[in-house]
Amino acid sequence: MSGPLSGKTVLVTRGKEQAKAFSEKLRKAGATPIEIPLISISPSSHREEIERCVRQLPDYDWLIFTSANGVRFFFPFVKKETPLPKVAVVGKKTAAALKTYGVSPAAIPSEFVAEGMIEALKPLVKPRDRVLLVKGNLARPVLRDALINMGADVTDLIVYETLMNESGKEQLLYLLRERKLDVITFTSSSTVQSFIRMMEEEDIASLLSGCVIACIGPITKETAEKAGLAVHICPDEYTIDDMIKEMELYFAKRTMEGKINGNITI
Repeated sequence: MSGPLSGKTVLVTRGKEQAKAFSEKLRKAGATPIEIPLISISPSSHREEIERCVRQLPDYDWLIFTSANGVRFFFPFVKKETPLPKVAVVGKKTAAALKTYGVSPAAIPSEFVAEGMIEALKPLVKPRDRVLLVKGNLARPVLRDALINMGADVTDLIVYETLMNESGKEQLLYLLRERKLDVITFTSSSTVQSFIRMMEEEDIASLLSGCVIACIGPITKETAEKAGLAVHICPDEYTIDDMIKEMELYFAKRTMEGKINGNITI
């Protein structure tokens, strides 16, 4: 298969459960994915708290999910006949996960980050509205704080935990030292943070020389840049599909520039 990503080796750093779909799409684009999950995701141990909130769902005005994992770990507790409040989600993938349970969100932001959700909810959330905010342990506080500023009564419900996963450290270091990777992808701030922690005693600049860094969205990009990483690719739409499209455009442009300069080696 020929194409901009043909022959390119791409590191997939997201959790094992979500890596497969990303890898399959990369293969279809002609790339060779290597999966080294830098994070692991597991259900929250606070089962009783989740069950209590589910029983009280009819008492809430809003049910908000900040990620597809939030949907995945919350809905197994919900019976089909349970009436739901108005539902809002951050992100296309979260909306898609919600639809697998036959639920359509009442609010989807135009920009798929917490700040976009805040703007979408401002005209909808009323003072004293009860909001159940379903999230992971590393979720940013910006959405919760904004809802409180709107006058809402917010209940934080952590349904899953994201942990750093250093089991692939030696393999990752080998790949970097041997220049085996063309692209490193980061799909969350937590994958960036785990990567940086693994590299604490290494010369990151040297290891990443010639390696392209791709981030799924602005929050992940900001985390990477604050850690000193140079980000080459960040799509306008924060999805895996758009991330791959941007990678294709990036390498197609480099190939064209190489031909213009009389050197097609990239």
